[in-house]
Amino acid sequence: MNTRIYYREGKAVVSAAFADAELTEVTVSGPEGELRPGDIFVAQVRKMTPGIAGAFVYCGAEKDCFLKTDKIGKPLVRQVHDDGKLHQGDELIVQVECEEGKNKPATVVTDISLTGVYLVLIHGTKGIRISSKITDEAWKKQMKSEVFAWIDGEYTLMLRTNAYAADPALVRREFEVLSERYQKIVATGLMRTPGTRLYAGLPAYLCDIRDDKQAVPDRILVQDPEIAAEMQDFLTTFRPEYAKGLAVKDPSDYPLSAEFDMKKRLSELTGRKVWLKSGAYLIIDPTEAMTVIDVNTGKGSVGKNGDKGFLSCNLEAAKEIARQMRLRNLSGIIMIDFINMKDAADNSALMEALKEYTRTDPAGVRVVDMTPLGLVEVTRTKVRRPLAEDLRKFTENNP
Repeated sequence: MNTRIYYREGKAVVSAAFADAELTEVTVSGPEGELRPGDIFVAQVRKMTPGIAGAFVYCGAEKDCFLKTDKIGKPLVRQVHDDGKLHQGDELIVQVECEEGKNKPATVVTDISLTGVYLVLIHGTKGIRISSKITDEAWKKQMKSEVFAWIDGEYTLMLRTNAYAADPALVRREFEVLSERYQKIVATGLMRTPGTRLYAGLPAYLCDIRDDKQAVPDRILVQDPEIAAEMQDFLTTFRPEYAKGLAVKDPSDYPLSAEFDMKKRLSELTGRKVWLKSGAYLIIDPTEAMTVIDVNTGKGSVGKNGDKGFLSCNLEAAKEIARQMRLRNLSGIIMIDFINMKDAADNSALMEALKEYTRTDPAGVRVVDMTPLGLVEVTRTKVRRPLAEDLRKFTENNP
């Protein structure tokens, strides 16, 4: 049975997904008012910084956001200069791309986008794009022709993977919702003062449902009336097929967090050591530059079976590493020190298995290579802050 749960913990909303008893996804969403990916603001350029290829812009938060030079596309600006560039003091519309990190400011872009279940509307040039995961050429040709006729402004429509084989009426309805929001932002955005939020990006717990490509959950359990109302509204508009599974529990009932043993689960996801069924274990150490993961034989008897025992242990570790990267929301450079194996064929099998285990990760994982020292290089796209950082930032009683 596939289940999703939503509950409050301190200032945060914690959401978790389960396949039977196994935790497959967990997200911590900060309170209203925190900068989050998808937020759209009227901003003002505070300082141009050519030395680091960008500019610091004011978006209403205590700390200025950073706009990279290569993220300046066709900005919606109040002032237009002869050189076509941004200048200190200029006012423009920006969108938060990445939220503020431990030592880094939030980053913003000028080509704003509005994301739905089936479509993404992207400001800039007029056109159509289709997810590379859709391979049906006949369908793509037909949809390009139909969808292009909808476009009534300088923007691109991208058809997401979920659009394939979806009800065309739902896709069209979603386009109308996104188009109306976009037109309102373009028409009235620059009439507002810098620091004004024009559009609130979805909290992470709704993004997870919006972007879900798995089977429709059997149950969506919510115990907070406010979250339940927001969930009902979102599902009705964007995910009607999910609405039948929504169940609102009485706030006075046994807490969802206790029913699903979330305190213990979150504690395990913020610890260094992860035990494997074989008796081996992982050590996960996030650093400023990268995350290092070490595989140890521990109590396992893998050595008795020679290299085949090491391969079995490494394959078990690879599967769990793929799971931990997603659950902990690790990103950037990840270096994995598997148990050394002499056989090149075993190393090749391990690399292929790791690629397969990470293939469905929605954040995007690239298994780069194995170095001469036997370290496996992996990169994972940053979507949100690491789970441990969000727990420290937003929950009152850290697990």
